[in-house]
This record gives sequence, structure tokens and C-alpha cells, in this order.
Amino acid sequence: MQYDEQAKNALGYKSILAFILAKAVDEFSEMETKDIIDLIEDVYIGKVPVDPGHTNVRKGERIYGLNTENSERNEGLIRYDILFKVRTSKNAEDAYIIIVNIEMQKEEPKGYNLVNRAIYYACRLISSEKQREFVKMNFNDIVKVYSIWIVANMEDNSVNRIHFTQDTLYGSHKWNCDTDLINIIIIGITGQPDDIENTVSKENLKSLELCKMLNTLFSNDFKNKERYDRLEKEFNIYVDDNLKEAVEEMCNLGQGILERALKEGRQKGRQEGRQEGRQEGRQEGRQEVMKELVIEMYKDGDSIAKISRIAKIQENEIRQILVDNGVMLY
Repeated sequence: MQYDEQAKNALGYKSILAFILAKAVDEFSEMETKDIIDLIEDVYIGKVPVDPGHTNVRKGERIYGLNTENSERNEGLIRYDILFKVRTSKNAEDAYIIIVNIEMQKEEPKGYNLVNRAIYYACRLISSEKQREFVKMNFNDIVKVYSIWIVANMEDNSVNRIHFTQDTLYGSHKWNCDTDLINIIIIGITGQPDDIENTVSKENLKSLELCKMLNTLFSNDFKNKERYDRLEKEFNIYVDDNLKEAVEEMCNLGQGILERALKEGRQKGRQEGRQEGRQEGRQEGRQEVMKELVIEMYKDGDSIAKISRIAKIQENEIRQILVDNGVMLY
């Protein structure tokens, strides 16, 4: 949970969000990242509930805005990972508001279709606008929403967009409608930025750059100095001290699991080695703690691919450990 929170904090910096908007949202496709930053309004990280009746602040019959109250009263509610509003232009006459939700997943879920969940989140964003963004029957005032999902530990990098279309099945009439009110973007990343194919069409270049940036931000393969250099030089993202702190806390927490396990393994190995007077004790201690680490991470929902990268164990060995210890594979 701590790692997830720090990952959201790193992702929630306006310089990172602006890059995502420039590469994934049509309204910002012709803008520079630095020009988008000032258009982003307050960013709420893990504060606004998804659940019906809890998204807005209500006093009597009036709605005053998003419910950002971070108290035990709403404990247990599902919350949007990141939620913010962004203006499409500095020119007040041309600008309109877009609501953006960004969600992070450490892997593709096994128990349900992720897109179905994304549709629910996007629909909740739309329905929560009633009395806040539009009133009575003024449905033309509905604000466009984007729900952007970043899914880690995928086998391939990918960017998919899901949205409404209007098909005429009979006759020639076309209904006036805004089919782009709900937009869902699913971004799959592998965590390996250098494995991305650079030879893509001009139409796919923005998606490639988006995957490379996110892989750079969350990869375990970089020292932080190299990570910051890449973010600034390749993606023109300014990395200030606050962003560095968020990234370093995220990386330290991720590495901490393995480091603690290795330390415990060495200690246990030395203890057993002394007790038995054999060198094998050290190795057995390491193996036992590594086995416990693998089982614990898998039960916590980490994918076999992620465990393999962190623990430096082959995926087939991880599967064997799980099977030998009665853990059901899914």
C-alpha cells in the first residue's frame, strides 16, 4: 500500500500529468508540456470517493464541489487515484473544462475486465456532475471526462482508446450528440523502456513517447540520476526536488522488500550455519526467506513477472515454489 501511494504521488505531479495530457488527450496534442502545466487545476490524489452519494460535497440540496474530505467517516470507500480539472486554453473565450481521472494498476486484473471498471468510473464522473457542473435539464453543459488507466507488468506496451460512436442503422438522420463526452485510455507498460520499438508511424509516435516516459518513471532498471536525466532530456519534463523526493520514496519502498528479505536470509543463514556447523545453513536460510517473499508478494497480488524482476528469480522457479507450497495459480 505504501508503494502504491508513493507511485500515485510521483504520477500526480503537474509536469508528469501535463506530459500524459499532451500525448493522450486530443485537446492538448498540439501543445507543449510546459504550456499545459498552468492549465491544470487542483490535483486530488486518493481523496475523492467513487461511490455514489460521496463524490460531491453537499449541504442540504446544494452541491459545493468535489468531496476531498480525508477522514475516517468515509473509510472503506473506493477513491479515485488521481482526479483533476484542466482548462483547454489560456484564452478564457476559447477554453472549456475537462475532468481527468488517472488510475494505476500493478497488473491486469484476473477477476474482471478492466475496461468494464473504467467505464463505471467514467460514468460516475459524468453522473456526479449533476448540480455541480450542470443543473436541471441542461444536459448540453455536461463536461467531457477522460479516465486514463496505467497498467504495469504487461507483456507488451500498448495504448488503447475506448469511446462512443453513432452508427446509423436505418434512414439518414443523424442525432446531435457529443459522442466524445466519455473517453477511456488504457496504457499498458512493461517496465522496460529500452525494449520499445522506435520505428513507428507518425500517428503512433505520441503513444510510443507516452509508454517510454511511463516506463522510465516506474522502471526498476535505472539509478535515479539516470531516470531524472532521461525525464528531462528525452521528455522535457522538469524534475524538481519535490518530484525527486516522491520518486526516491517510491523506489526505496519497492527495493525495501527485497533488501529486507536478503538481510533476513543472510542472518538466518548465518544462524543455521553456526548451529549446524555447515555452510549449507546460510544458503538454506536465504532460500527459505526468498520462498516466503515470493509467496507473500504473490498473495498480495503481484504478478509472477514483477516478482521475477524484483527477486531476480526465473519465472518457472517462482511457479514451482508456489505449487510446492500449495498456492493456487491464477
